[in-house]
Order: sequence, then structure tokens, then C-alpha cells
Amino acid sequence: MVPVLFHLGPITLYSFGAMLALAFLAAGQVVGDGLEARGLDRAHVSSIVWWAAVGGIGGSRLLSIIDQWSRFVAEPLSFVLSGAGFVWYGGLIGGTVAVSIYIFAKGLPWLAVVDAIAPSLALGHAIGRIGCQLAGDGDWGTVSDLPWAIAYPRAIFGWDYAAGVRVHPAPVYESLAYSLIFVVLLRAGRRTEPHPDGFLLALYLLLSSVARFSVEFIRRNPRLWLGLTEAQWFAIVLGTLATLWLLQLSQGRRAVATALCALLAVGLAGCPGDSKLASDFVAQDLNGQAVRLSAQRGKVVFLNIWATWCPPCRMEMPAMEELSKKLSGDDFVMLAVSEDDGGAQLVRDFVKEFQLSFPVLVDPSGDVGRRFGVYGYPETFIIDREGRVVARYIGPRDWRDPGVVQTIRTLIDEGRWTRGADGTG
Repeated sequence: MVPVLFHLGPITLYSFGAMLALAFLAAGQVVGDGLEARGLDRAHVSSIVWWAAVGGIGGSRLLSIIDQWSRFVAEPLSFVLSGAGFVWYGGLIGGTVAVSIYIFAKGLPWLAVVDAIAPSLALGHAIGRIGCQLAGDGDWGTVSDLPWAIAYPRAIFGWDYAAGVRVHPAPVYESLAYSLIFVVLLRAGRRTEPHPDGFLLALYLLLSSVARFSVEFIRRNPRLWLGLTEAQWFAIVLGTLATLWLLQLSQGRRAVATALCALLAVGLAGCPGDSKLASDFVAQDLNGQAVRLSAQRGKVVFLNIWATWCPPCRMEMPAMEELSKKLSGDDFVMLAVSEDDGGAQLVRDFVKEFQLSFPVLVDPSGDVGRRFGVYGYPETFIIDREGRVVARYIGPRDWRDPGVVQTIRTLIDEGRWTRGADGTG
């Protein structure tokens, strides 16, 4: 990881910015070659790249602001000037709109021009992800013990794991995937018998959707609906549209069938059924020791996400303490993750005040809550021995309720969750 390449007096060259510039330069070369191959003037390249940069960066930032509205409102200037927070699909949409305006203003054939651009999108994305890897801008994957897993201690944003924790290098995976897509598109564009206009863009959209949909299963982005992330829903929409488009082009049917089979295979392999695996995380306890959720496999986990300033959280804590004592020693563990930004001492004082004996973890970044899609406090997740989320309680509960206690005991003893996913029934 090299967030800063060098300092030259007051000038600082950041690795992400350098890779972004390199991505646009390389993309411009590919676009120019594509335009010439289609009998169009290469002189349009600089304007296309300029408008792609303006629209892409603007769209990327806009979607990032929408996704993290509360953080933007709290610190708008620092958020906008941050080196992190660029969302690819926002950039793709913004860049497409800006470049399309230029194409129509100049009276150029839209389909021919976007086909010339398509390979450059894959190449630019591959290079850009190298910048993400060097900078550590928060788009790494989940916790991993694989030999190539790495840590990002010098990340420009979001790294708050304990020493020794490693994660999937998701930017590397994406860079490799988009490099392969670039090669596929380049070869397809150089066929002796050319494809119909629009084919390369549609193929790019389909293949890139498959790639992003796949890598999101190990990214740490929050799940929105049906266990899928925002990026996966974008991928599904764009991949479906690209499939329909390619099916209209007879020469694309073989490529469509192959890519669609890949998309379906990934979807079937990764999409959960009635239950989904809990997102893994590592957080520190009040003694500074790292606690990993996946290390609790084999036990039923009661995961509560809360904050000391939250009145409903304070209200349910005594009942949680009683539940923890009732079920202790029965392959059961209670983890309460505080998302206070006041530091461990604030949480330590709270624990002392309420005389809590179960493990309390601190996560001032709110990363655990984002992984589980939490938007308010408290929320509680019941996780079975295999690591699947079987229930989600939104808001406080009376954990002394004999029915709730018996339901959790049944899960511990028999592996069956006899209530609904929202804890009712």
C-alpha cells in the first residue's frame, strides 16, 4: 500500500490520483484507435475523455453522497475533498450522460462511438482499481485467512481492524477481472467480420455486471434487499438490459448464452435461501483484544448493535444481561457492538454502570452496522451455529420473555429457529 507516491515541496502526488490520470490516458488511446477503426476522426478523443472525466467524477461523487447522506451532511467539505467515496456505477451513468451529450452535439453515430469507447471502460476500470489498492480507499473485502489476504493499515479511509487482521484484496480481484474483459472486448472488436454497432458496449455491460455481481459477495458493502448490495442490484439491472440488447443481435447469441450462464451460476451459488450467512467482522473488546464473528462458529450468537446515547438500548440492556446469564455455557455467546464515537472509555463506563458481564465490542466507524444494513439502534441479529442469520429484531425487546428464551434454547439444542425472520411467530 502506497497512498502517497511522493512529495515535491507543497505538491503531493497521491497514488489514486496518479492511477486515475493513467486510466484516462490509456483509455484515450484505446478510444482513438476505436474511432479510427470505424472511420471516425481521432480528434474527438480529447473531448470525449474530458467529458467522460467530468461526468464520471461528478456522477460518482453524487451517488456516493446519496449513499452516505448522513456523513455528507455532518462534514460536507471534508467528504467532498476526501480521496475516498467514488462509486463506479455513479461514474458510469454520469460519464455516459456527459459523453452522449457531446456525441449528439457533434452529430456523431452514437452506437459506433460507444463501441469504440467500450474496451476503454474495462481498461480504465482495471487501472483505477490498482489505484484503489494502492490508496486503500475502503473498498477491500471481508476478513480472510487466505494466503494472499492482506491488511491496509495505511489506508486513506476506513481501516480500523486490530493488528493481524487480513482481508480479501477485492480491488486486485476486480482489476484482474476487468483486464480479462478488456482483452475479450479487444479481440471481439478486431474480428474480420465486424459485429453490429452496439455489440461491444452491450457485451461490456454484461461481462462487467457478472464481474461486479460476483466480487460483491466478498466485499464489505451493506446488504439492502434479498441479501444483495446496491452494486449487485445495479449489476442485475444493467446485465438484464445488456442481455436483451445482445439477444437482438444475432451474432451475439453465443456470447450472451455463455455470459448469462455465468451470471446465473454465480447468482445461484451466492444468493442465500431463507437464511444468509452473517457478514464477518472483527472488532475490539474493551481490553483491546480482537474478536472475530466467524470465530464463534459452532455457537449460537446473539449480536446486538447499539450506542450508549440510545434510550431504547439502555432500556433493554438489563434484560440482555439476564438472557446472557440464563444461556451461558449452552454454546451461546452474546456480542454487543457499540458504535459510539466517544471511545472505549465511554463504553467502559456504561458497562460498569449497568454491570454487564457479556462481551462488549467497540466499533466507532460504524462498519459492523453497515455490513448488517443497520440504520437505527438497537438492532439484534440471531445467528445459528453455521453462521446464518435466522432472525433480525429491529428495536428493543424484552429478552426476559419466556417464549423468546425458549426459542433460542431450541435453536441451541435442535438447530431449529421456530419463529419468523423478524423474531415473531
